Amino acid sequence: MKSWVVSSGKVAVASIVAASLLAGCSSGKQEGASTTGKKEPVELVFYQTGNADWKEEDFMNNYGNYIKQKYPNIIPKFVPVPASKSMDGLITGGQQFDVLIFSVGHTHLNLIRNEFQMDIGDLIKQKNVDLSRFEPFTIDQQKEIANGGIYGLPLSNTSPVIMYNKDIFDKFGVPYPKDGMTWDQIYDLAKQVTRNDNGTQYYGFLASPEHISKTNQFSAPFVDPKTSKPMFDDPKMMAFLDNLKRFYQLIPSPDGKPLAGGFFASTAQSNMFAKDKTLAMWSHFSNAAINFPDDLNWDYASLPYFKELGDVGPQAFPGYIYISKTSKHKEEAMDVLQALTSDEFQTMRSKMGIETSLKNPEIKKTFAQDLPKYKGKNINAIFPKKYAAPAPLTEYNDLAWKRLNDAFGFIGRGQKDSVTAVREANELLAKDIEAEKAKKK
Repeated sequence: MKSWVVSSGKVAVASIVAASLLAGCSSGKQEGASTTGKKEPVELVFYQTGNADWKEEDFMNNYGNYIKQKYPNIIPKFVPVPASKSMDGLITGGQQFDVLIFSVGHTHLNLIRNEFQMDIGDLIKQKNVDLSRFEPFTIDQQKEIANGGIYGLPLSNTSPVIMYNKDIFDKFGVPYPKDGMTWDQIYDLAKQVTRNDNGTQYYGFLASPEHISKTNQFSAPFVDPKTSKPMFDDPKMMAFLDNLKRFYQLIPSPDGKPLAGGFFASTAQSNMFAKDKTLAMWSHFSNAAINFPDDLNWDYASLPYFKELGDVGPQAFPGYIYISKTSKHKEEAMDVLQALTSDEFQTMRSKMGIETSLKNPEIKKTFAQDLPKYKGKNINAIFPKKYAAPAPLTEYNDLAWKRLNDAFGFIGRGQKDSVTAVREANELLAKDIEAEKAKKK
């Protein structure tokens, strides 16, 4: 079975094979259903970030076969992107695109910076697209990005959650984390399972700084959308960083040396949790679990709450599907957007472990039904009762995330205090932004 990559992150999941696409189709009318009558063939070129290992077959199994079934006249063409070649390289080479799939985090970097964005409001009216079907925050975020317009439709969703190793908690007789806990309660659990047992060091809690900061519960922005000034020193962001750093301070430093970089890298954290089985709790996007080995005894718990915020969960991190303004086949591309956001297709994706962008509770109930490793898991934990409001995004957020990650590395290792690390990160980001502005002159 081929693998694919969710548009909201670099997390490989099982493919929706062509057979399941055909078997899952109902005879009833669905959103995005094909129209009658023979039409002229139209080729649509697709591009998606985060899938450097994809081949044409992977794309067809995940999207293309479904599109062809719904619209036989549409010929979907996938543009593979090897790791050695960026989207900029493709553009320079004259590559044209019709349909683009980006996470919200890549929207400014790849869509807007390359000037592919177009307001699809008229097409939405023309095709009678019902935006009320989607989770409201996914549409609100699009309107914020497009200054009141809308550039794309929500294709998927994800958000941070806690994944925990039951065996470690059982080993030390510590109760499992539960939904609805506070950060202080999770910290108390982390202290109890941070131990050295017969030469094996166990760690209580780690979180991917990049992913959890992008979706921080305070909705703290990285850059002021009006002034383009760095905002790492915002009191809300400082509160978020100070909460996270205490978990890293629990980790014993070998010979008094700063912690290794792997403690701050999501790939290394994943190995500690799923391969080495020395990490008791790990916070990352919920779809990271799709890669866990079958022998890992794990479960989900909801991301803990900050006492001062009440029951506010993380921000969502949707994936969107866009029509390039350079496309010569915008109506056909809009048909594709409707098909891939239909109840039918979203239900098939949900069964394969991809969170739906729709608010339909019946579709949410189908999450991961086709994946044995999810049987008996606390699936409700991945759907927050209340998502945090989406923080404003700017075209400089990708620069900001890198600087904040560096800053937190200094903070987490105890090499710099929070105030110093954040001040220096602000100064560096300000220079990055000015350099980026200068490129446009």
